[in-house]
Amino acid sequence: MSEQTVAVSADELHAASEQTASWDGAVARAVRGETVAVIAGGEHVADVVPSAELERLRETIEVLSDTDAVRALADIEPVVVGRETIRSLVAERGE
Repeated sequence: MSEQTVAVSADELHAASEQTASWDGAVARAVRGETVAVIAGGEHVADVVPSAELERLRETIEVLSDTDAVRALADIEPVVVGRETIRSLVAERGE
């Protein structure tokens, strides 16, 4: 098995180092709960999101994919909205 030598310029090493630093920064921000946009070629191509947020989004997709669950949510929405309105009015009176 022969090994082929690969040449890497100092500029390429510097660019790789900057990319690693950018990636480390994006991961650190995600750890703090931030969502970080990934831009490639001037286009928004992806997001780095905190794991908890990704799990929440997956659960939301799962619920919204269940037509029976969506119908049940639609049936209780007026009750929830009404309850929140009443809570707001009570809170305003207490101020």
